[in-house]
Amino acid sequence: MCLIITGKSSTVRSTLLNTHGLLSDIFTSNPDGIGFMYGSAKGLKVTKTLPKNLGDATAFIQRLPQDDREIAIHFRWTTHGKTDMINCHPYDVIPGFIAMMHNGILHTGNAADKTKSDTWHFIKDYLHSAVSASPDLVYDTGFVAMLEEFIGNNRFVFMNGEGRMQHVNFDQGIEHDDMWFSNTYAWTPSRLIPSYKSATLKSYKYASSYGSFMDDEYDEMYDYNASFGIHPRSVSAHSANYDETAFDFPDDEDGFVQPTPDDIATALTEADVETMEIWLDQMPAYTITTLLHCYTPEPLGYTHRDDLCTTEQGVYDMLIEGDASGLISSVTKSYGAVSIVAEVICYYLQWDVRQPLVLKPVLPALLA
Repeated sequence: MCLIITGKSSTVRSTLLNTHGLLSDIFTSNPDGIGFMYGSAKGLKVTKTLPKNLGDATAFIQRLPQDDREIAIHFRWTTHGKTDMINCHPYDVIPGFIAMMHNGILHTGNAADKTKSDTWHFIKDYLHSAVSASPDLVYDTGFVAMLEEFIGNNRFVFMNGEGRMQHVNFDQGIEHDDMWFSNTYAWTPSRLIPSYKSATLKSYKYASSYGSFMDDEYDEMYDYNASFGIHPRSVSAHSANYDETAFDFPDDEDGFVQPTPDDIATALTEADVETMEIWLDQMPAYTITTLLHCYTPEPLGYTHRDDLCTTEQGVYDMLIEGDASGLISSVTKSYGAVSIVAEVICYYLQWDVRQPLVLKPVLPALLA
C-alpha cells in the first residue's frame, strides 16, 4: 500500500493530528516507517522514523514545521526489501539535494538485492546518474511524461533543497483542502472527507453496466475527483464548519471495532459473511492485509473453482495468490463487490494459520 501526502506543512500537520481517527487509520494500514522532506535555509531536510506504535507516530508528526512551506510525507507498508531505515522513504537521488518518495510497485523489481526495495533499485539503476548530471531533469515536462509512461500505475514525488516539489502521475491521487493524497485505498478517506463514502457508492451504483468490477479499464473511464464530488475546498473534519454528528464514521465510538486476527478467525470458522462485509466495507485495506498475513487460503474439497462464476473466480484467484492489491482495488470500486469478496472468503475457501503469504505484486498501483 503506502501513502504519500503533500501540501503546506501546517495544513498536513494539523490534518493528521486533529482529524479524529485519521492518523491511527493511516498508521494501522502503513506501519513500516514514516518519513518527510521539506526545503530549509540549510538545504533539503529529510527525517525518518520506524514508529513502534501510534504514540511514536504522533510524536513524529508533531515535529513537522508549523508554517506554510511545502512538505511531503510518506507512510510505508513493506512489499520489497527489509523494514528498516534504509528502505524508509524518502530516498536520496542526489544526497543532500534531491530526494524522492514512491507509492506503488515497480516492474523493475529488486532481484539484484532482496534486502533493498524496488524504489532503491530504481533510483540506483535509472535515476541517480541522469539526475546527478542534470538536477533540474526531474522538473522537465518531457522527462516527467517519460517517467509516467514507464512506471504506469505508480506515483513519485521529488523535492530539491529549495523545497521545489514535482509529482509524477499526480492525477492518480486525489486533492483535498490544498493537500494531495497518492491513493484512497491505504486509508479511510471518509474520516477526512465526509461526503467521500456516499459519493463513492453513488458513483459506482451502476458499475455493472460497464462490466466486471475488477476491470482495470473502468478506472480510466472517469475522473475520480469529479465522479466522487471531491474538491480541494471541501470542508475538512477539523474545520469549524464540520459537524461530526452528521456522519457515521467507522470508529469505536460509532460502534465499529477494528477486527483482531482472532475476530477474523471466528468469522471464517462461522462463515459469517455479514460481519466480513462490514469489515471489508469499513476498513478494506486493514481487513484484507490482516487476513492474508495471518491465514493461508486452501481450496475446499467439496467446492471447486470451476463451480464459481467468472467474477467469483477472479476473487478466488487473488485470494489464493495473496494478491492484496487486487482485492483492495476490487472492494473499493463498488459496494456490490464487497459482498462478492466476503462470500468467496467465507464460503469457498478454508483458512489455515500458517506462515504469512508473500503478497503478489500483481497491480503495481496499489502497493509500495
